[in-house]
Amino acid sequence: MSPDMEPKTTEAGPSGELRRPYSENDLRLSAESQALLSTLTDSVRPNQLAERFPRIVNKMATLWRRPSQMDQYFDELLIDKRGNRQGFPLGILMEIITLKEHYQTAAFPTRTSIWDGATDGSRR
Repeated sequence: MSPDMEPKTTEAGPSGELRRPYSENDLRLSAESQALLSTLTDSVRPNQLAERFPRIVNKMATLWRRPSQMDQYFDELLIDKRGNRQGFPLGILMEIITLKEHYQTAAFPTRTSIWDGATDGSRR
């Protein structure tokens, strides 16, 4: 395990807020994550993400069969709603975007919306 991946005590985030300490689950891929990665083709498998941020892949594995929650998690990863996030390195960002596109078009393409079946009001 590299020194930057060692379990840490509570640390301050960029804006001074305290983060919880890393757990073993944050530092290693779970069996569920490894199984998920093995089902993905090389073109969409997020290898760099799994290596640098196993906790993210672990969370993805738990949400994978819940499309609305997985979509929300992709948004959390890709959209800075706090205004103080550093962001991912470009290679990892591209892996997340590629995986999101695969997820939404191949893995779980069917989405339901409150607007499904709605009319434009011109038909009665």
